Amino acid sequence: MGRRYTKKSSLMIPLLLIILVVAAASTTVARSAWVGDYASNHGCGETAAAELCDPRDPAANRACDDACHYNGCRGGRCILLYRGHLDGGDGGGGGRRGIGRGCHCR
Repeated sequence: MGRRYTKKSSLMIPLLLIILVVAAASTTVARSAWVGDYASNHGCGETAAAELCDPRDPAANRACDDACHYNGCRGGRCILLYRGHLDGGDGGGGGRRGIGRGCHCR
């Protein structure tokens, strides 16, 4: 004959699906939390200031990469900004202490 499922086993699959959906949604929100403030009107090869773009955070780097792709570039990555970086300088001023964070599009 057929299998008999108990209430416990029949609830496991929907519960597992709910947990997976919630986990996927929370990583998407964390991944793109700062993209709403991202300046999408700058070109490829340029850097936009983005304080939540942390070079050590893989999720922030993916969000930067996604935002740059959306802007028509080949991708991007989070970088530390140094004095003079955003105003056309060479970015090297006064030691190696970063003054901010940004998303650099390729």
